[in-house]
Amino acid sequence: MIRNLKTKFILISMLSIILVTGSIFGVIIFENYTRTNRQIDGMLNLISENDGRFPEYRPRNDELAEIITQETQFTTRYFIIKMDENEEIIEANMQHIAAINQEEALQIVDEVMDKEKNIGYYENYKYEITSKDYGKLIVFLDCTIQLNNLKSIIEQSIIIIFTGLVIVFIFVSILSKKALTPIIESIEKQKQFITNAGHELKTPVAVIMANADVMEMTSKENLEWIRSIKNQATRLDILIKSLLSLANIEEKGAKINYVDFSITDVVKDEIQEFKAMTQNKKIIFNSEKNIHMYADVNSIKQLVTILLDNALKYTPENGVIEIKIEKQNKSTKIQFINTCENAKSINTKKMFDRFYRGDKSRSKSKEGYGIGLSIAKSIVEAHKGKISADINKEGKICFTIII
Repeated sequence: MIRNLKTKFILISMLSIILVTGSIFGVIIFENYTRTNRQIDGMLNLISENDGRFPEYRPRNDELAEIITQETQFTTRYFIIKMDENEEIIEANMQHIAAINQEEALQIVDEVMDKEKNIGYYENYKYEITSKDYGKLIVFLDCTIQLNNLKSIIEQSIIIIFTGLVIVFIFVSILSKKALTPIIESIEKQKQFITNAGHELKTPVAVIMANADVMEMTSKENLEWIRSIKNQATRLDILIKSLLSLANIEEKGAKINYVDFSITDVVKDEIQEFKAMTQNKKIIFNSEKNIHMYADVNSIKQLVTILLDNALKYTPENGVIEIKIEKQNKSTKIQFINTCENAKSINTKKMFDRFYRGDKSRSKSKEGYGIGLSIAKSIVEAHKGKISADINKEGKICFTIII
C-alpha cells in the first residue's frame, strides 16, 4: 500500500510538471512559429508589392524592422515567375537564387499551380501568388535559415525539457518518501491500532459469547435477550476477524507462498461448499479446461469465497451467477457475474472501499460490513494483480480479477 502511495505521488507530481512544462513549451513553439511565419509573409508581400524586386532599404516601424537591414536585400534568396492571363510564363527571374536552375524552377511552378493555393510551402520555399495587370506574379522565398532556426529551437527545447524532467524525477523519487513520511506513519499507526485492538477485543467477545451460552443453558427466562446478545457478539467476532485478516494481508502481502495449483478445482470446491445457499439461485461455471495458476492457494481460496459469498448475498431469488476462468497469456482471468437489483445505483468505483455498502436500502437486511471486497482487493494487489467491478449492458455486476 505504501509503495502504491509513493508511486501515485510520483506519477501525479511528474504528470503535473509535464503538463505545465508541455504547455509552456507549446506556447513558446507556437509563438516562434507564428512570428517566423509572419516575418516570412511580410518579406513575400514586400517583394510582391514591388513586382518581384526587393526594395531599397528604408527605416521601418513595423514587425519587419527587426529583420530588415541595409544588407537584407543582398542576402535574401528568392526567385520570381511572371505569367500572363493565360498562365503562360513570360518571365523567370533567377538572379537572386543559386540552389536551383530555371528548369527546376519551372517544374516547381507547375506543381504549385496544381495545388490551386495562393500561398503555401514547397519544401523549404514559401510561395505567394498575386494578381497583376499582366496576369500573375509568383514569388518563391528561400526559408531554409528561418526553418532551420525554428527546428533548432524546438530540438534544443526538447533536450532541455527532457533533461530537466529526468532531474526532477530523480529529486521527486528521492524526496517523495520524506514528503509522505507523516502519511506513512499515520497509516502504520492505523494498522497497528487495528491489529492491537482486534487482538484485545477477541478475549472479551469470547467471554461474552461463553457467558451467553451458559445463561442460555441455565436460564429459561429472557431467552430472547440472551440470543440477541449472542447474535451481536457473533457479528462483532466476524467483524474483528475481518479487520485482522485485512490488516494481516496489508502488512504481510509481500510474503506470499507461491505454489502451482488448479484454480478450476478451487472454484468447484467453493461452489460445493456454498451449495446449501444456492437453492433458489443458479450458478453457471465456465472453464475452458483445468486451468492452473501460480499463487498463494489459501489466499486465492479466500478470494473466491468472498466473491462467491458476495454474489450469492446480492443475487435475487431465481437469479443467475456466472463464474468464468480463462488464461490470458501468462495471467489468469477470473470473472464473477451476477444479476443484481438496482445495479445502476451502485458506485463501482467505491465498491472496494472499506465499509462501503452499495445497497444502502437493504444494508440492514444483508449481513456484512463492507470489508469483504476490501480484503479481496488486498489479496489481488498482494499478488500484483488487478481487480475491477463494472455493470455490463445486461445490468449485471461483473467482478474481474487478473493475476
